[in-house]
Amino acid sequence: MSNKKELSSYFNNFKIFTLVELGAALIFTLLNISFHADISLLAFPISAAYLAVTCWFVFYKILLKTDGSHIYVAIKLTEYLPYLLFITFIIRRAGKTGTSFVVDIIAVLAWFVVFVLAYLNSKKMYPESKKKNAKKYELLVQGWNVLPVERKFKGSAKALFEIVDWLDAFFWAIFTVLIFQIFLLQLYEIPSESMVPAFLVKDRVFVSKIDCGPKFPLTDVGIPNIRKYKRGDTIVLRNPHYTIDRKSEVKTVSSQLIYMLSLTTIKLNKDADGEIKADPLVKRITGLPGEQLVMQDGTLYRRTSASDVFEPVETDAKYATWNLNAVNPKLKRYIQHFPFTSDEYQKMLDLEEARRNYDLNAAEFQAYELVNQLKKYVSINKDAGSFTKPSLFEYTLFNSVNKISKELIMQEGGVEWFENFITSWIPAKNQVRDLYAESNYRLNVMTKITFGKIIVEYARMISLGMSESEYAANTELTKLYDDAELLHWYIQLRLDERNMPVFPANDANGNPQYIPDNCYFMMGDNRFNSLDLRHSYEQKEASLTNEDPLSVTYYSMMSPQYINKKYIVGKPVFRIMPFWRMGKL
Repeated sequence: MSNKKELSSYFNNFKIFTLVELGAALIFTLLNISFHADISLLAFPISAAYLAVTCWFVFYKILLKTDGSHIYVAIKLTEYLPYLLFITFIIRRAGKTGTSFVVDIIAVLAWFVVFVLAYLNSKKMYPESKKKNAKKYELLVQGWNVLPVERKFKGSAKALFEIVDWLDAFFWAIFTVLIFQIFLLQLYEIPSESMVPAFLVKDRVFVSKIDCGPKFPLTDVGIPNIRKYKRGDTIVLRNPHYTIDRKSEVKTVSSQLIYMLSLTTIKLNKDADGEIKADPLVKRITGLPGEQLVMQDGTLYRRTSASDVFEPVETDAKYATWNLNAVNPKLKRYIQHFPFTSDEYQKMLDLEEARRNYDLNAAEFQAYELVNQLKKYVSINKDAGSFTKPSLFEYTLFNSVNKISKELIMQEGGVEWFENFITSWIPAKNQVRDLYAESNYRLNVMTKITFGKIIVEYARMISLGMSESEYAANTELTKLYDDAELLHWYIQLRLDERNMPVFPANDANGNPQYIPDNCYFMMGDNRFNSLDLRHSYEQKEASLTNEDPLSVTYYSMMSPQYINKKYIVGKPVFRIMPFWRMGKL
């Protein structure tokens, strides 16, 4: 009597757990119903068909008929039930409209019940389990109309079984790793050198997600973000340079699923140009909530509402890498790209020092003197027409300086334009500016004065009727061109990588603005090789300074932004490859 009671209790418990699992799956399936004419229509019939087959074998055959002849079919259907439902979860939300937050919560809770009970119930049904837990297994199957039997295959049937068994293990591993990577830990390969020397290309790191607020795909339902972030933390974030909306998220999630199922061979997450998206990114937190930042000559400064003074961020200086030639020699040989040589780096430092010490009063005197000198060489040719204002783009100005010189001294209005251009910065000379604005203002003046000197020298040679070969032999002109080339190199290639304007920018009344709560600013460690939150992916022509109406312009990618911590998807915690750099991060 006691054995029968124990038998009945164990089997009834198994039945209850199974019914709860199937009931949760039914609720989940009903929530897959869609009335929109898009891919979401497929979710319900797929999940309903799979659930119907599962109910036939598990509920009808096992629970009602206690027929164990198809026990392995029931086991496999149970094991794959949560993964099939997970796929239909994505399909249901891959349409144009998605689902409500309430529906998402109920669906996630139902799926979680299925996920846990599917694992527990399938383990109980395995005939092989009786070897490890014979008593419980006997309690489960005792009294069944048809007892389960262990599988025994021979010959070709055995070979076929082995193939199917391997495929089963493969898909089981794929789905398990997929769930594991979404919510717990993901292996990430470093794609670029933006974080050298902390990370090299092809470094493989484990990224912890569990405390960074992982969410179910295409929903806001998931685990809360409980990690506390601080300056200097390396994090993995969604790339804010790409549009993050429903359409792009559907593409991203679908691409990740196909990427996993194809053993990482098929990559579909591409941008409009057909290039693989650089998403997610690995960067370092350099700006915190409540701060306003500015970066000048490679030094990051911060201030808060408690102080109006920008102070250097010493922590950032520990990570920022500007001269890769100075890194550890053992590491250096693995670096693929060096922005410049040590000599070029020193030239940059010398230019920045010259800009900081640049005498604006002396430059004002030079500007008026250049105008007076140019007037000496004017020889208006009425047949030459009126002067056409040239582009103020820095490269075009220097590249066309010979032609511009001839037009200035021969065409009506040329000298007037030159005088306006070379002196337009002077009214703002004594205004108070922040570090970045002052530096760019000075760089604009240096560029104009250098341009003006070349113009006057060409005008002098033209007035003397000198030949092109004599131009080339002019040592003064050669020196001026060297200065112009250095300015061009810095402005076009280094300015936006080396510096950053005040961010967030002051409001229209000049009041400081600060990074909001739960938002952060990130940069790469390798500052000359990092398109990070300082930059956009598109160039635009911009003025060096807004305080000169005729400012020289350049192509800029400067567009600093912060991101909300909800777009932080994980934190690197351990490097697994290469082996010689393996260790905790």
